[in-house]
Amino acid sequence: MKAPMIVGTEWLIEAKKCDEETLRSEQALRDIFALVIRDLGLTTLGKDVWHKFPGEGGVTGLVALTESHLACHTYPEYGIATFNLYCCKTRPEWDWEEKLLEKLGAEEVSVTRIERGAESSAGVPPAVKNASRVRKDFPEVRYGEITRRDRGKLPHLEKENGIYFVTFRLADSLPKNVINQFKIERNEILRVLDKTEREPSRAEKKRIDKLFSDKIEEYLDSGYGSCILRNEAIAKTVADAFDQFDRERYDIFSWCVMPNHVHVVFRPLNNNKLEDILHSWKSFTSHKINEILNRQGTVWQREYYDHLVRDQKDFDRVNKYVLDNPKKANLFDWQWCSERLRPGRPQDSRRDAGATMTIGGEA
Repeated sequence: MKAPMIVGTEWLIEAKKCDEETLRSEQALRDIFALVIRDLGLTTLGKDVWHKFPGEGGVTGLVALTESHLACHTYPEYGIATFNLYCCKTRPEWDWEEKLLEKLGAEEVSVTRIERGAESSAGVPPAVKNASRVRKDFPEVRYGEITRRDRGKLPHLEKENGIYFVTFRLADSLPKNVINQFKIERNEILRVLDKTEREPSRAEKKRIDKLFSDKIEEYLDSGYGSCILRNEAIAKTVADAFDQFDRERYDIFSWCVMPNHVHVVFRPLNNNKLEDILHSWKSFTSHKINEILNRQGTVWQREYYDHLVRDQKDFDRVNKYVLDNPKKANLFDWQWCSERLRPGRPQDSRRDAGATMTIGGEA
């Protein structure tokens, strides 16, 4: 009996932590395609198809081959590039890791090889070779369609099945003069960069945002404002709000109620939207807090900060940041934080990390 014929070999490649500007360069991707085609002795068929998405978007490329195709797509905002190569004939392995490190500055490259059409003696398709591993306790994250939503003064990114690190703060936690001063300083740096006769790169803008986010976080941790979240009944109200629809409308991974602001890492479930969940938490707790204080008025800053978690490393980073925030603010034995990385097994750890906060509008 003849062995089953292998119809073809497919390679799925993902490069992470690439240079963002290079991922926006069509020519850089064309150069990589040219190397693959030359080194593997492939033959192109017809015209290439390339599309550069507007603004800071990525690049999509497709080359038809006599054997099948070579395709790519880049996600500059995440530092990720994906490639797909399909060959009907046996071809040698191309050194994707070395080449993508050289051409894209990639720090991590995973290559999955699949033998299409082949079967084992048991009639079962062969296992995927070199498949990247994912920790079993990490919730699944799909790099699906991302929606940009503008609300207030901060843009927000939304993604199906996305995990978010969110910060919202009390209305009096940052005085207007401090916010305005931060904005003036940030804009002055950007103005100086503009004099270099080039647009600041996304990486430079991110470094500037990180600089001022650290200033904001330091100011929050200094305990400005009424800090009513120190009140045990109020802190418990916020914590209970997280528990109310946990695993029904969202999965909570970690949270921390600080004296004048709140951090939470979670994933929306069942088509519930990030914005709607935040509104529900803030509306419910605002009513309860005013009842406890026997008053009326605005409790929370209207705007909030949200960060879309990119991968396992980012997931670990934001959870560490949330849980170590009390220690950074010299709040030892602070009870209003929790971690639930595994269903039914709440944990309470203290770890370090850094996150990026941006300046929001006033309520």
